[in-house]
Amino acid sequence: MALGRNARRILIIDDDPDALSLMRSLCLDAGVQIDEAMDGATGLERAVAQTPDLIVLDMVLPDAGGIEILRRLRAEPRLAAVPVMVVSARRDQTSKVAAFEAGADDYVLKPYDLREVLARLRSQLSRRETLEKLERANIELRLANERLEELAITDELTGVANARHFRTRLAEEFLRAERYQTSLALIIVDLDGFKAVNDDHGHHTGDRLLSQVAGRLVAEARSTDIVCRVGGDEFAFLLPHTDLDSAEHLAQRLSERIGATPLRLAGGKLAGVGLSCGVAAWPECAEIASADELFIAADQALYRAKRAGKGVVISAPAAGTAQGPVAESSKKRPGLPTSPRQAEAH
Repeated sequence: MALGRNARRILIIDDDPDALSLMRSLCLDAGVQIDEAMDGATGLERAVAQTPDLIVLDMVLPDAGGIEILRRLRAEPRLAAVPVMVVSARRDQTSKVAAFEAGADDYVLKPYDLREVLARLRSQLSRRETLEKLERANIELRLANERLEELAITDELTGVANARHFRTRLAEEFLRAERYQTSLALIIVDLDGFKAVNDDHGHHTGDRLLSQVAGRLVAEARSTDIVCRVGGDEFAFLLPHTDLDSAEHLAQRLSERIGATPLRLAGGKLAGVGLSCGVAAWPECAEIASADELFIAADQALYRAKRAGKGVVISAPAAGTAQGPVAESSKKRPGLPTSPRQAEAH
């Protein structure tokens, strides 16, 4: 009688030739592949190397007690889920309890009752198969959850982090900067000329352009920088351990490189777009005491940059310098802070 449709491998660790021969015949008749070891050291070595589906372990071995070998088997991470069936002529309760406490899954008495042994082998192999299915299901579930988590924080169009993830990371990085008294800079960039591309070539072409811009922005980022899409044609660079001067240089480089290289549209057409940038940094810029205020400072700087022309980089005022009128961006971004309107209406 076969023990299962799939080929299974059993490791038998037993120095009794008669018991070994009987178990070998039983397994072979049942269509199960077997490996054998006649001492504990060899059995342990083969178990680790092969990771069998079931281990049949005699309580008495020439080089070590079966309980000791069982403990060493259970100490191996690769063998944690492999069932172990202890076989022994010892019928006393103490031996049985000792085997189960050391990690045995079953205890079978010698001499064997063939029908009982076959039933127990089938039960343990079935249990092993069930555990493997559960393990595979858990892995698939974990991977699916990781994928869902990734999708939840990723902008579908561009592949960079979305506004939701930006809000979370901005708050986290601001708290970290405050705690360790390190600089934190933020650049908000807006595409110049994007509306014209959308109007002239359609939204599909505009989406393709946004994806290309996102790729170029990511290429300019350091491994510690966080690039996010925070609005229709707006992106944010969150820069841990970066002061205002360094952030300004990066913003200027972004603006120059994006503006100097036309982007290729469908059909081979080229579109020239630029970047306007607003820059702010904690603790250098004035009146910033929270993550929201850092965002508002960079957003107001971006608004002034857009008013000044194309390809302009403007930073929020540094602490101790005169600050002009506060402007409100014309952009509305769900979930992101907005500055109070104190300038002229748009």
